[in-house]
Amino acid sequence: MTDERPRGPRLWRAGVAALILLAGLGVALANTAGEPRPAATPTATPSRPTSASRGAPSSAESRSARRLIALPRQDGEWPGPNGLSGVNGDPKFDTAHVNAFCAARGRPCHVAQTYTDRTSWESMTAGTGWTFDLFADFEGMLVVSQGLVPIGAAADLAACANGEKDRDWRNFGALMTRHGRGDSVVRLGWEFNERTSPWRADDPATWIACYRRAATNIRAGNPDVLLDWTINAHGTPAGVCGGVSTNCYPGDAYVDIVGIDNYDHYPWSPTKAAFDRVAAAPEGLDWLYRFARAHGKLFAVGEWGVVPTGDAGRENPSFVTWMHAWFAGHARYLAYETYFSDCGAGGVQSSLYRTDAGCFPNPRSAAVYKNLFGA
Repeated sequence: MTDERPRGPRLWRAGVAALILLAGLGVALANTAGEPRPAATPTATPSRPTSASRGAPSSAESRSARRLIALPRQDGEWPGPNGLSGVNGDPKFDTAHVNAFCAARGRPCHVAQTYTDRTSWESMTAGTGWTFDLFADFEGMLVVSQGLVPIGAAADLAACANGEKDRDWRNFGALMTRHGRGDSVVRLGWEFNERTSPWRADDPATWIACYRRAATNIRAGNPDVLLDWTINAHGTPAGVCGGVSTNCYPGDAYVDIVGIDNYDHYPWSPTKAAFDRVAAAPEGLDWLYRFARAHGKLFAVGEWGVVPTGDAGRENPSFVTWMHAWFAGHARYLAYETYFSDCGAGGVQSSLYRTDAGCFPNPRSAAVYKNLFGA
């Protein structure tokens, strides 16, 4: 990414504490040495449901990431009967705002993407119960984006790597289970290769060691979790992971899903040929998808969207068309995809259906999205 890349998504996510207050919920702010070992039975590919689980799903089944991801999908259609297509809550991380987006597109969402608060170790692990409370009534699976360290605490990556934060990670896993959301996806340390990331992987060895300890201890508190290792698309700075995101891959035993955040900016795609070129290039959709399949992993696109505030300078409804075609062409191994809706000041302004003050209108993109994803 280039220096002029909008930093809105990061600032918007960092403002989650304000959203918690709006929701009327309080947020608590407030040594194990040696090399961690992977879980005894790593969950690289969720098992297919048995015949006993077929038919009308129970509430637990409708919220089970393992069950929903394991349902068969067919290349050539998306979402189809079993494709997991969703969105983040915007402007609040809750069921109502996910459902509002999905009602506008004309098709229910069976996956919602959300975030933890990251102002302290406590607030992003044991103290992030509000993340799950706000989706207590969501009948679908959750994808939780969880940082590796709090904002402004990059130095803590070393402490995490040497085991000083193991208890915090076990607490987070246990918290998921207590809230009935153990069987969810966690995008652990997502976008570690993005230049503004609080847990940017400047030292690959330290970053990998921290990720492994976090993964091991989250699983210790919650053996049902699915861990999603997600990069930021389109480029990795030379000083991060040696300039190649996959240099920071923590190993198959610590990853269940390989993912990417793929926006239409830096570079944007004015033509289908440009879209295909960007997808095939290092750090692109096709490039990382091949990596995922080579490691026997399912693939995910946890964030994507049009960016009228980026180098395109306008909405690009064709990008929505091309992304839909890509999803359809890779449906068999696509675990899920979630559109990122943002209407915050200084953000990517990717919102499709919000019309309140301050939102950039993207009407043509919204119409295309509704036609393709709402059918």
